[in-house]
Amino acid sequence: MKNPLKALLLSSLATASLLPCFAPSVYAKEQADIVFINGQIETLNNRQPRANAVAVKNEKFIAVGTDQNIKSYIGPDTKVVNLKQQLAVPGFVDAHTHPMETIWLKEVWVDARYPGTPSVKQALLNIAARIKTTPKDQWVYVAGVSASENKFSEKRLPTKAELDEVAPNNPVIMSNGAHMAIANSAALAKMGIKKGVTKLPHGAGVLAGKDGEPNGVITDGMGDIPGSPTPQEIARYYASDIAKFWNSYGFTSVMAITPAAAMPVMQSVSLSTPTPNIRYTASVWAAPNGAGMPKDLSVFEMPSKANPAYYRFSAIKAWVDGENDCRTGYMYEPYVGVMDTDPPGGKGTLVTDQALANQFSTLANQNKKVSMLHCSGDAAIDIGLNAYESLSKNQSGNTIKRIEHFGMFQLSPEQLKRGQALKKYDFHFSVQPIWLLELVNADYENMGVARAKTGYQFKTLINAGLEPAASTDMTGIYLGNIDPFRAMYATVTRQSDMGIFEPQEAISVRDALRMWTIWPAKAIGEDKEKGSIEVGKYADMTVLSDNLFKISKEKIKDVKASKTVVGGRVVYESN
Repeated sequence: MKNPLKALLLSSLATASLLPCFAPSVYAKEQADIVFINGQIETLNNRQPRANAVAVKNEKFIAVGTDQNIKSYIGPDTKVVNLKQQLAVPGFVDAHTHPMETIWLKEVWVDARYPGTPSVKQALLNIAARIKTTPKDQWVYVAGVSASENKFSEKRLPTKAELDEVAPNNPVIMSNGAHMAIANSAALAKMGIKKGVTKLPHGAGVLAGKDGEPNGVITDGMGDIPGSPTPQEIARYYASDIAKFWNSYGFTSVMAITPAAAMPVMQSVSLSTPTPNIRYTASVWAAPNGAGMPKDLSVFEMPSKANPAYYRFSAIKAWVDGENDCRTGYMYEPYVGVMDTDPPGGKGTLVTDQALANQFSTLANQNKKVSMLHCSGDAAIDIGLNAYESLSKNQSGNTIKRIEHFGMFQLSPEQLKRGQALKKYDFHFSVQPIWLLELVNADYENMGVARAKTGYQFKTLINAGLEPAASTDMTGIYLGNIDPFRAMYATVTRQSDMGIFEPQEAISVRDALRMWTIWPAKAIGEDKEKGSIEVGKYADMTVLSDNLFKISKEKIKDVKASKTVVGGRVVYESN
């Protein structure tokens, strides 16, 4: 005969487990600070791939499991958040970005970004409007997207003469992406650029016309073009503005590529704002070619009182070349056709030669830091691989060795094999999948079909055992690049700006998610603390408006971050 009391008790427990919120448990094994219940949680932890609820204490996960299990962690002071059956995933990690510059460009620079600015004519009108309200001799900076010469209706960039006409009394710099700029005469004069000058102190290249006079084109001028936000502005960016922007797209951590001159401000902010709403892993650059780095990198370390959960100095960066979208990526064979903005020889720009790349990676290794070498063109990729192969034979400890943009524009089978061989030496790389939606057409025009078809081989890379770490590479040039969902959409559908591109390279939704979570965590050396939802890791999660695994792949581009959770704190919530 059934026990009616036992049946009643079981029925009551079953009913309670369905409630959207739990009453405090009198049997709490350990009281959580906060619990998240009633969710569909994709952990990316192979030992426990899915859950419904998590418990958080001291900003870390202390339990991951069913609603019923997590109930036992609720005490009288525990906050309970009902996820309402939404999909929750590990907090997004941006493996390579320039957040300080992004906020500055977003706030201050003249907007000449395609498609909002469709032509050179409109770009010049936008600049002229700013000049009317700008004091004489004050610098004016203009943001143009990568490959503007392919996108503007005139199929070219503004000339120095055109910039002189709209701004005769102001130095003007117009960017063509992050690796090329057009300067007017006033800007060239301010920078001391005159006939015969082809190189600037911090690695920038200066191009000339047939008469030998500078034509206004400057390549990789990040370290030589003057201007930056004020220290007060930078402090505000790191204390609040960066987090607001990145949190709204589900990001909980960023690899913040930071100029050496800005590091004292970040170090100061780490004390004044010990718990920001995003985690910073800093990568420092001094000059594009790696010059100017001290032998002892400890000057960039965070203060001893800074919270290492939110502020870390972990890497240094140098640029081996420019970028293929503006025809400055360093290649073995020339770009298709000839443009006035092409560096001499038509094969792009070599910023850091093999000897300097070797020295740079060795310096990082000796200081136990991540080495980051930007390599876009196929010749540049080989310089990066050569440096890491040489370092692996003579290294002091097995530190992370990274190539930024590995295989984005070009990748040969031999380079893929070399990357595989380096994996045991902690080789990682960042990729920018959203460029599928922006630069494939320019790649075809600049490199031709055969070379362009070798880019963006995400499935090939994954099948080879490599783990591409996705990033926004935000600089403020393409403001829409902040959106990881559009990037995921591109990787699983292979949609590009010229239609479906190499569809056999489409990846699974789960791998697309790994590209924004556990793989970037590995690429910054922090996968023991973030990148998956499991006990002991930081309680970072992104709650999504739609379930990535239940909607059509075409709808992934419309998904939004519903909540962003950092250390158990809900730091962003959509309307």
